Amino acid sequence: LSAGKVTCVIGPSGSGKSTLARCLVGIWPDKSGDLLLDDLAIEQWDRDLIGPSIGYLPQDVELLEGTIAENISRFYDLNPDLVIEAAKKSGVHEMVLRLPKGYDTPIGEAGSLLSGGQRQRIALARTLYGNPQIMVLDEPNANLDDAGEKALIAAIQQMKTEGRTVVLVTHRLNILSVADDLLVMQEGKVLQHGPRDEILKQMKTAKENAAAAASKIH
Repeated sequence: LSAGKVTCVIGPSGSGKSTLARCLVGIWPDKSGDLLLDDLAIEQWDRDLIGPSIGYLPQDVELLEGTIAENISRFYDLNPDLVIEAAKKSGVHEMVLRLPKGYDTPIGEAGSLLSGGQRQRIALARTLYGNPQIMVLDEPNANLDDAGEKALIAAIQQMKTEGRTVVLVTHRLNILSVADDLLVMQEGKVLQHGPRDEILKQMKTAKENAAAAASKIH
């Protein structure tokens, strides 16, 4: 996966998309083969060194009890400028300013004081905090409204222009417009991987062939 490219991972439920995402950020150790970052296995990297260089948005968003600013900064050394930059990139800055205490607003236990869409957008800002080189986003638009999805697409496009490597797991095919490459999974294996338009053409042809074969049977 090269810098400045967006790879969308698609496939049916249970095909292994989220497992792959966890492998890519080094939190799923039970695997075969090697995952290399700049030709070095991810297990060989110092976690404190590589951690800030990877942004991960899991499918099930988890926030910690604290303020919005603390959650965006991953509870590291809180840099207000970087917090605001990440919030603006994720399209959540204006929403935060409308809250009672702005960035100092407590979110409650596990973000209970926020809506699902707000939690997801705060989590996206956390993913972008500090401008990591690699971003793995697992169903980042699952709870977003139209405005949130537009902000997500804008953030991904900006990541591309900044030369970041983005992996986007999704089942909502309307977001494939941002993809450079597609990776299709089935039953825990990579079925196809290549340029978006080429893979979509292959999928369309396969579907048409299957429909034609089915009509002959009937």
